[in-house]
Amino acid sequence: MRSFFSHKSANIKGVLFLLGLLLISAGLWYTHDLVQQLKEKSTEYVKFRIKVFEANINSPQSNIDIGFFFNEVISGADYPIVYTDSKFHPQSWKNINPAVDSTTTLSSRDSSIVYQALKEIASENPPIPIKYQGIILGYYFYGFPPEVHRLKNLPYVAIFVGIIFVLIAYIGFTYIKSNEQKSIWVGMAKETAHQLGTPLSSLSGWIELLKTDSSNFEYGLEEMSNDLNRLNKIANRFSKIGSLPKLTKVKPAPIIFSVVEYFNKRLPHLNKRISIEFIDNGVRDVWLNKDLFEWVIENIIKNAIDSFENRSGKITLTLHSLSNNHVALDIQDDGKGIPAADKKRIFKPGYSTKKRGWGLGLSLAKRIIDEYHKGRLLLLDSRVGQGSTFRIIFKS
Repeated sequence: MRSFFSHKSANIKGVLFLLGLLLISAGLWYTHDLVQQLKEKSTEYVKFRIKVFEANINSPQSNIDIGFFFNEVISGADYPIVYTDSKFHPQSWKNINPAVDSTTTLSSRDSSIVYQALKEIASENPPIPIKYQGIILGYYFYGFPPEVHRLKNLPYVAIFVGIIFVLIAYIGFTYIKSNEQKSIWVGMAKETAHQLGTPLSSLSGWIELLKTDSSNFEYGLEEMSNDLNRLNKIANRFSKIGSLPKLTKVKPAPIIFSVVEYFNKRLPHLNKRISIEFIDNGVRDVWLNKDLFEWVIENIIKNAIDSFENRSGKITLTLHSLSNNHVALDIQDDGKGIPAADKKRIFKPGYSTKKRGWGLGLSLAKRIIDEYHKGRLLLLDSRVGQGSTFRIIFKS
């Protein structure tokens, strides 16, 4: 069972890791694409305005004030701008630094700020020359809008969010699996004690009886032999839980019949008027492990018996073939049924409607059928006050 949990845990952790990588990759790709689009649109917009500006100043009929046009049209933007003369000396600037944006006379410190800004925005975009009748008047340096720079940081935010997601998912999964495994191991310990308790109590009773009355020696010896066989069967069942059991192709009907007979012999001791019936429709052989298959049937029948509480009832096991080369065993009872809200939880470890139950029987049965036999154990139907039907499906 440890290897089973390790395998499942590794698979889920791997899925979480891959999911985190996908989220990060998707965020990086989307952000990069968005930034590139914004850069292209920003550059096209600036170039268009420069062309409009040059067309106006080079028009023979133009009487537009160049300074006014530059200040109101070209520099009316929210991105960093530095306009230099033809020798790259800054003449005007905007959105560089609050300390220098509002001044036209630069101190040595202010000049350092402007030239540093000029160097930075020059690394982002090549300057656009402003020409008048073929003569370069100056150069228009421009950077990208602040939104582009903020978007550049988005990949780091995406990576951080992805890492946090993976960590939270990993911690949450580990916590859930830890609690589930704790419930399973506690349940397994109690199930072991419960399984061993009945034959051991019987053996102790026969030993005490034979000490005081040897007249039933032969019968007592036979029953003690049966109890020892039962102990061996229990040991075999638990030994197969930790590894994949060997499956053989056999007829399931005799195995089911032996379990039904086992319960029918003991039902009178339960002070309940319960009948168990087995209907065999002559199905084909199936692949299964006898000891584990018996355990599954016993667990489901025990649950059915508990569902009657203190009233009489009937349990019917029907073995029949399905149309897709599969064999099904339906175990139907007319007990108290399962509420709709609990139907999705009945196979989870720790779920139990009994005050002293540990909620392992159905969970263990489902793992034996689904994982070891590659079949299916499912709740076919259940109605409160009318009973439940479980179905086991095997591949023939």
